[in-house]
Amino acid sequence: MPYAWLPSINGSTTVKGRTADVDADFIDLLHRKIPKELFGLMGAFEARKGPFSVMTDLVYMKVGASDSGARARSVHPRVGGTLAASMSVQFEMFIAEAALAYELFQWRGATPGAQTSIDLYGGGRFWWQNAEASLALSAGLNIGDLTVSGGRAFANSGDVTWFDPLVGLRLRHHFSPHTELVLRGDVGGFGAGSKISWQAMGYLNWDFARTQHAIWSAMLGYRALYVDFEKGAGSTLYEYDMLTHGPVIGVTARF
Repeated sequence: MPYAWLPSINGSTTVKGRTADVDADFIDLLHRKIPKELFGLMGAFEARKGPFSVMTDLVYMKVGASDSGARARSVHPRVGGTLAASMSVQFEMFIAEAALAYELFQWRGATPGAQTSIDLYGGGRFWWQNAEASLALSAGLNIGDLTVSGGRAFANSGDVTWFDPLVGLRLRHHFSPHTELVLRGDVGGFGAGSKISWQAMGYLNWDFARTQHAIWSAMLGYRALYVDFEKGAGSTLYEYDMLTHGPVIGVTARF
């Protein structure tokens, strides 16, 4: 299932001890340069045999916010200085998710083709991120550990990776053989990678074409993914406390 995720981002991030609040919807993000500052590739795959299935999901994304979408909040006490300056943030990230699911319950509905199933799944979510914060120079800003260019100071996180175990539930309801509603939610992290993470997603699949080898479905839904991760301290502190959410649209091929 190749798909597109049209995200909004809400939360806070800290890069080299400099913290910003981020509150940008997808319309705000569209003002970024494409594809340099706004780009994404996403896809999901599932293989099923009997009550067991293997689920994978891959997301590569570049997303950022500036002006009203990203507001400088503070400088970490160990960094020193004040932050009376405009700020923009840019994230590049790769998220790889894999899980094994088992069908706990299944029952048929009152109408032909109606059926409901509940799956329990567990697995993990791998994160890779590289974040950059750009700050307008001000008299009180400590820039000893930052790169200065064109009247702005740049803080870069470098490569940051972590792994979150996760566990969740999924409901699959067929209104008919050609229309399916999927609701799923999971929670993870538990201090192993991030402090906590959770995901909620719901989408509708409806068949629009059949070929000799595949059934093609359109997909429309909504996805929310939250994570609270922290690493380092003082001028090395990196924190990503963010909710990414928005509509998802895609095409599914079933073989």
